Amino acid sequence: MVMQDVSLTPEVSLTDIEDIEKWDSIIAGNDELLEKYIAGEPLKIQDLQREKCRRMQNGSLFPIYHGSAKNNIGTEKLIEVIAETFTSGADNDQSELCGSVFKIEYTDQKKRLVYLRLYSGTLHLRDTILLPQNQKLKITEMRIPSNGEIIPADTACCGEIVILTNDTLKLNDTLGNVELLPRKAWEKNPIPLLRTTVEPQNQEQRDLLLNALTEIADTDPLLHYYVDTITHEIIISFLGKVQLEVVCSLLVERYHVNINVKEPTVIYLERPLKTASYTIHIEVPPNPFWASIGLTVTPLPAGSGTRFKSKVSLGYLNQSFQNAVMEGVRYVMEQGLYGWEVTDCEICFDYGVYYSPVSTPADFRSLAPIVLEQALKRAGTQLLEPYLSFTLFAPQEYISRAYNDAPKYCAVIESTLLKNDEVIFTGEIPARCIGEYRNDLNFYTNGRSVCLTELKGYQEISGEPVLQPRRPNSRLDKVRHMFQKIT
Repeated sequence: MVMQDVSLTPEVSLTDIEDIEKWDSIIAGNDELLEKYIAGEPLKIQDLQREKCRRMQNGSLFPIYHGSAKNNIGTEKLIEVIAETFTSGADNDQSELCGSVFKIEYTDQKKRLVYLRLYSGTLHLRDTILLPQNQKLKITEMRIPSNGEIIPADTACCGEIVILTNDTLKLNDTLGNVELLPRKAWEKNPIPLLRTTVEPQNQEQRDLLLNALTEIADTDPLLHYYVDTITHEIIISFLGKVQLEVVCSLLVERYHVNINVKEPTVIYLERPLKTASYTIHIEVPPNPFWASIGLTVTPLPAGSGTRFKSKVSLGYLNQSFQNAVMEGVRYVMEQGLYGWEVTDCEICFDYGVYYSPVSTPADFRSLAPIVLEQALKRAGTQLLEPYLSFTLFAPQEYISRAYNDAPKYCAVIESTLLKNDEVIFTGEIPARCIGEYRNDLNFYTNGRSVCLTELKGYQEISGEPVLQPRRPNSRLDKVRHMFQKIT
């Protein structure tokens, strides 16, 4: 919501909005104010201001204030609004504790600093705080920002930023009562869309690279990395190429590690098409393991993720054997029929036989991937790719080309709006095409176009399936080859 009217002549000036019609977004979000407005009763600016502050504090309203720090225009008003809106109240200081971790950073001495925003209550030095999963945190050192400096403190009140030295707290962790968080939806981070493989140019710096990536991923929730257990490759997943460039720059400037980066690829997913079962019996060739396993794959609605359940009694097959089956299942779920992660399905362990004393958990761990692969082959999988919803702003003279070029990049235009001298398109496009589409737009509009995107979800891939090479596993590959001969 724009909170000021701007006049450019004879000189730049800012005035607070007074027309009630311009407060419509505030009025529409409050039933009491809306009833008064519809009834024609006068509304007080003070009531509107109070509702604005309430909405700002819970994160449901984002007011826009104009200004220029260089020319000292609008700065006093901005400071006044911040002071009025975000100062802590005495009532909140007496209420239950609630704070959220919003930032983590490392000092040059590798000291891990956790930045915590207190939404309610008071935090004291030497307090013991109960964390989720029955963990406890003892406050042994605490600092707060004050007058441009970071100073030690014994107490922190509602609304303040607290800096703790801690090695266990993570981004978005909550201290105290989770129900008091003003906006829980912000805790959910976007899903990475791209992945690539990195390696140090100097192989002697591999451990240094892994330590650096651990620190960067700890401070950036949108970056993930892991080391492939079979190929030992370092694989990172991220949102976009700009983020990758930032990570590469950090590695060089802060950690002095130069890396080689392969061309990023879009992250695809697989989903089973139908319910299917498969069983491999003990002592039935070509099964070389002392185990019998039966698994059933059942598709679930989109966005459900993966589930594992067991119908085999722990009284017959103890937990170590069942954990081994889960480990084998997890291995296959990382690479389905097309080589991509399998999602939105339930895996049921519904049959198991072992021979005592020759059977071991290793037999079940090795056989489970073979059984699940055969079940997935019977079920078939659907390859899914990420789609983005986009909003495109371009000068009106390019409306024809922007519209007609969209199908070249598998984009679908859903709505068109002409506003002032520009055209606004909204639609959807596969994530694999957005880079080329943006480059083309910038080229023929001479950089005068803007394309905003966000993840819409995963849809069935259009065109030929994209295969990812399967990770080699010498022992499983031999057994897999034997079963392929009889299926």
